[in-house]
Amino acid sequence: MPTVHAYAAQSATSLLEPFTYELPAIGPEHVDIRVEYCGICHSDLSMLRNEWGFSTYPLVPGHEIVGRVESVGSMVKNLVPGDRVGLGWFSGSCMTCPQCIGGDQNLCAAGEGTIVGRHGGFADLVRSYWAWASSSRNPSPP
Repeated sequence: MPTVHAYAAQSATSLLEPFTYELPAIGPEHVDIRVEYCGICHSDLSMLRNEWGFSTYPLVPGHEIVGRVESVGSMVKNLVPGDRVGLGWFSGSCMTCPQCIGGDQNLCAAGEGTIVGRHGGFADLVRSYWAWASSSRNPSPP
């Protein structure tokens, strides 16, 4: 179980502070990404300040991530450790609903946001469903 070193807000009014947490064992269709760069945008600020009313704390912002795949689950396709990938707002979807099957994974009712209910890229490691980690081998969700 990897230990992640990050920066998190503990509440809607707090500053980012060092924060560590443990990731559970990697799932069969997930990848761990060693973060090299992470941007910040207004959506991160809105989540930090709970402007949309669904933020959970501690919150590690950052959904504009570039990094290298560090670990892959046993069923991951098209990615191997060392691949450089990008990860955006979404980090997962069900891949079985009509929206996912039709190529509109961003409309999946079970879609997972990178910083919604989980921790983002202001960290040394982030986890994602493999299809959302875009690279030259894996250009977009299938």
